[in-house]
Amino acid sequence: MSLDPAVAGFLSALRSAGVPPGFAGTPAEMRERMRGAIEGNWDPASFAPVKSVDDVVVGGLRLKVVQPHVAGTGPGPVPTVLYFHPGGFVMGSAHLMQDVARRLAHDLGAWVVSVDYRLAPENPFPAAVEDAMNALCWVHDAIGDLGGDLTRIGLAGESSGANLATVTALRARDAGIPVAGQLLASPVTNFARQYPSVAENADGYFLTRDDLAVIRMLYLGDDDTLAEDPLVSPALASVLSGVAPAVVGVAGFDPLRDDGTVYAARLLEAGVPTDLRVYPGLIHPFFGMPGLSPAADAAVSELTGLLGDLLDVPADGAPSGTGEDA
Repeated sequence: MSLDPAVAGFLSALRSAGVPPGFAGTPAEMRERMRGAIEGNWDPASFAPVKSVDDVVVGGLRLKVVQPHVAGTGPGPVPTVLYFHPGGFVMGSAHLMQDVARRLAHDLGAWVVSVDYRLAPENPFPAAVEDAMNALCWVHDAIGDLGGDLTRIGLAGESSGANLATVTALRARDAGIPVAGQLLASPVTNFARQYPSVAENADGYFLTRDDLAVIRMLYLGDDDTLAEDPLVSPALASVLSGVAPAVVGVAGFDPLRDDGTVYAARLLEAGVPTDLRVYPGLIHPFFGMPGLSPAADAAVSELTGLLGDLLDVPADGAPSGTGEDA
C-alpha cells in the first residue's frame, strides 16, 4: 500500500512550508488556520451548481439549506440529506464546507441541510449531539416545505461529522424517525479504544495521533467515563440493529481507518445493510478534499452514489444544471 502520488505531493508541500498540525495551539488558532487554508484555496467557479443556498436559524441552531436543481431527478418529492461537517468537534462550519454540501445536492438531486452544530471546548459534549438531533427533527417537520420525501432522509458526515451522523441514526431509530441511509466518511466511533491504525499512521498523514488526543480532551474534558457513552462512542451501543443502512468509507493512511472498518463490521453483525469501501492511498479527510487528487474525487463520487442508492435516487438522476445557479 502506497500513498496516492498527488496526496504524497500535498503532504510534502505541507512539510516544506512548516505548516503546524491542525490541532496545534488554541481553538481560536486552529479555527483561523482552517478558515485561512480553505478560503485561501477556494474557487467558487468550481462549486457544483445548485438552485439556491439559504441560511436558516432554528431556535439558535444555524443551518445552511441547499436546494438542488430538480431537472433530471424525476417527478415528485426529492431526497433530503442532513450533512455534518468535519473538524474534530472543535473547528469547521457549514460555511467552510459549503462546497461539499453543494456537491451532495447536485450529485444526488437532493435538498442538503448542513448543520452548524456548536463547537467544543466552549460547548463540549453533548452540545453537538443535541444540535444534530434537533436538526433532524427540524428536517422531519419541515420536509413538506422543503419539497422532500419523508421516506428518503439521509445522514452524511465526515470524521467528527460522521460520528454525529451515526449517533443521530441511533437516536432516530429510538425516536421512530425514519432514516433511509447514512454515509460515514472516516468516522470516529469509539473514543474508548485505540486501534492499530492509530499507531501505524500516527504522524505524517495530516491527522495525527496527537491530534486525536487533543480532540478527545476538548470534546470530553477530563471525564474519562464519557468515552463509554454510546452517544460519544456509537460503536459501544448495546444494540445496533434497526439503524439506517450505512455506507462507510475509510482511507488507508488514516489513524481512524480501523475505527471505521470495525464499526462497519459491527453494523453487519447486527444485520444492518452496510457497504464498506477502503481507499488505500488516501488520507483523512479525503471526502472533504476531492480536489486533492483524482482518486479522492472518485472516492467522493462512489460514496455519494452509494448513498444515492439508499435514497432511491435514479441512476440518471443527477440534475442537468439548467436553471438559475446559486
